[in-house]
Amino acid sequence: MSSAFSGISIATRGLHASQTALNATSHNIANVNTNGYVRQQAIQADSSYLRTGRYSVGTGVKIEEIRQIRSIFLDNMYRNEQSSLSYWQIRQNTVDDIEAVMNDLSEDGSIENAIEEFFAAWEELYKDPASGAARASVLEHANSLVEMLNQLDAQLNQIQEYLDSQIESMVEDINSISERIAELNGKIARCEANGDNANDYRDELNLLLDTLSEYVNISVSTTSNGMYSVSIGGAVLVSGTDINKLACETGSSNGAFNTVIWEDTGTELILKDGMLLGLIEARGDVNGYKGSAENGSPMESGYEESDVDADADSYNFTGDSMNLIPELRTGLNMLVSLLARKINAIHRSGEGLDGSTGIDFFVKIDDSLPFEIGNIQVNPELLDNTDKIAASSIGGSNDGLIAAKIADFADTAYFKYDGLKMDIDDFYSSLIGWIGTEGDEAESFVSSQDILMEQMASARESLSAVSLDEELANLIKFQHAYNASARLMSIVDSMLGTVIEEMGLVGR
Repeated sequence: MSSAFSGISIATRGLHASQTALNATSHNIANVNTNGYVRQQAIQADSSYLRTGRYSVGTGVKIEEIRQIRSIFLDNMYRNEQSSLSYWQIRQNTVDDIEAVMNDLSEDGSIENAIEEFFAAWEELYKDPASGAARASVLEHANSLVEMLNQLDAQLNQIQEYLDSQIESMVEDINSISERIAELNGKIARCEANGDNANDYRDELNLLLDTLSEYVNISVSTTSNGMYSVSIGGAVLVSGTDINKLACETGSSNGAFNTVIWEDTGTELILKDGMLLGLIEARGDVNGYKGSAENGSPMESGYEESDVDADADSYNFTGDSMNLIPELRTGLNMLVSLLARKINAIHRSGEGLDGSTGIDFFVKIDDSLPFEIGNIQVNPELLDNTDKIAASSIGGSNDGLIAAKIADFADTAYFKYDGLKMDIDDFYSSLIGWIGTEGDEAESFVSSQDILMEQMASARESLSAVSLDEELANLIKFQHAYNASARLMSIVDSMLGTVIEEMGLVGR
């Protein structure tokens, strides 16, 4: 009799195991198109054996767990590569924006053409120093040049300010994701403490981790109670149900940019990859954009020509910094500072048609800042009276020597690019070439990372995604197993009925 009842127990366990497997399979099929869903599998194992004398008798099957079919290794690899891809995409997009600005200026003749025409106008003035038309041409081309330089500054400012606002918005998103991860951690712990299945919560949490890995490089681990811990640069962002929030801090009074810090400690966030780092480096990892040496403002040593020449020897554009826009500003501001101050020094040494001397050709818009893009204009004194343009040497009776000296400056190897001296045209062309190189590098990395990401996504999908063909096959398999257990139950029930009847127990 005991063996018969044991058979009922085995059949019951088989029915339960098959029903659980069928439920898991049905759940997979229902979520075949759910974003972030990872297929689940009912893991079956032998139930504990029953010792009967000299023998051990099996007691059927049991469900050990409803397991997610996912690889932590593949998840970590995917997220690391996602962080790298997002970083280079931001860098590529910023270069595209800068090149669009340059192309817009090219439609108006380009800065390079404006520089050439400016010096060509001085060459014409040298030929006829007393010509009012030649003097007006010098001012016209000078105004055109400074307008382009100032327009370029305004557009670079707009790009930087947009990137800065994106940084602030992304910090808010990271904090929101962190709060949701902490909330899901609590739900997972409560569910699993009660013996329930928290796999759907884990799916949502892992999808959030995928999104978070686009923003920042993260390290993920799980605790003994199944909750997730997330770190950025070695500092804990989420631990169980606790979070450490990020914040934006502005540390400069002259047009400050945001610095990302840990809210509780005030220490700066350390990043290695991700969209947030891409935004910070594209904008520039600097405190302020006006008059900030970090953001490319030149350090001018003095007013005299000897001071300018000394600065020309010390200024050297290398393009080594990862701070994209500040590095471009550094080169452009070197050009503007040396151009304006050198021409001013030459112009001050000459004489106008009205006998005036010592007048600067260029002046600053804001005297508290150095000569740079956005802070240069033609001296209003000259605009009011073109006779004050000093084209000739003092007492030289309109010899045009000052105009000639300024025109010759165009061919002077006065600027340094990576240690190599070159004239102003070649220097500006090199800056444009540097931007193009940065864009090509970013595009190359994005292309290679796209391929790698496709491979990683395919590897994850082949393991974790729901295959309808596979699930339908499982459905048939588990249905047959269920039917077999039901048949066993029916046979054992019939046997028990026969035994009871034969023992004469029926009707008593």
